[in-house]
Amino acid sequence: MPLSGSGTAFTGHNGVVNSVWWNHDNKYLISASDDKTASVWVKGQAEPILTFSTLTDNFGVDKEGGLKPSKDNPLFPKEISLAQFYYMDKFVLLTAGSTFYLYKYFLDSSKQDIKRYISNSRYKLVKSFQLDQAQKITAMSAVNGFYSYIVLCAGSNKSIEVFDMNAGQSVRVVEEAHTRPIHVLCQNEGSSYVSHPPESYNLFVTAAASDCIKLWDLRTNRCIRKYEGHINRSHSCGLAISPCSRFIASGAEDRAAYIFDIRSGTYLHKLTGHTDTVTDVEFHPLYPELLTSTLDGKLRLFKTS
Repeated sequence: MPLSGSGTAFTGHNGVVNSVWWNHDNKYLISASDDKTASVWVKGQAEPILTFSTLTDNFGVDKEGGLKPSKDNPLFPKEISLAQFYYMDKFVLLTAGSTFYLYKYFLDSSKQDIKRYISNSRYKLVKSFQLDQAQKITAMSAVNGFYSYIVLCAGSNKSIEVFDMNAGQSVRVVEEAHTRPIHVLCQNEGSSYVSHPPESYNLFVTAAASDCIKLWDLRTNRCIRKYEGHINRSHSCGLAISPCSRFIASGAEDRAAYIFDIRSGTYLHKLTGHTDTVTDVEFHPLYPELLTSTLDGKLRLFKTS
């Protein structure tokens, strides 16, 4: 910060982009879209180096770079709502409908000058997991900053489901976690610049429209603290836990972001000056800074005085 340079425009999706995530070393991006695909991009290159368009794999790419779906390898049945790298970039997770998919993959960023549209990058489905009682996964959280077997999913039935990827199964379900479907799940993962006691990584926070923010402990099936005072009636306002694990930041619909002390239920600071609903927040992994985004496409950077 501050941002500099002209940036890169990535082109390849034919629908709304629902999520964008960096990989662990910030070399690659993965995006999910309403066009029922997910794409991996390398910095400075406009076209994707890998596109997830069929469920099982992309081994059937022909010499012209085309991939034809088949009975055993159909297209994704629904829009891909989230895509992210997982387990220190060893895997990719995708969500579509009430199912999330675990893939292993290989990225080849080199391309022929004559046939630039042909990529040697490959992916293969490892396993898929379904929320049996929900029609849609509304939020997901999986740590990529260190090795963790835990994947958290929120469903349209207002539940939270915990999956153990080492065991390959669901291990816990929290019913009626909020009064409305959860739109954001955020685990406490610290950063590469700090370390915490192992038990602190069991904490995660959730939020739903017209409800408070809730803090949970993976070792129990109950909410251990609630945070109120921000306005979130309809939009999907984001959450973040600070790298020091002392604070929670939240967006809000009153053109402000809120900072909560994780040990108490009321907010410490209200960050104003935005021109629209604050849709997302993110802490800097090293410095005491917070980045906010708003519905009108603007970013604001806040620093401690």
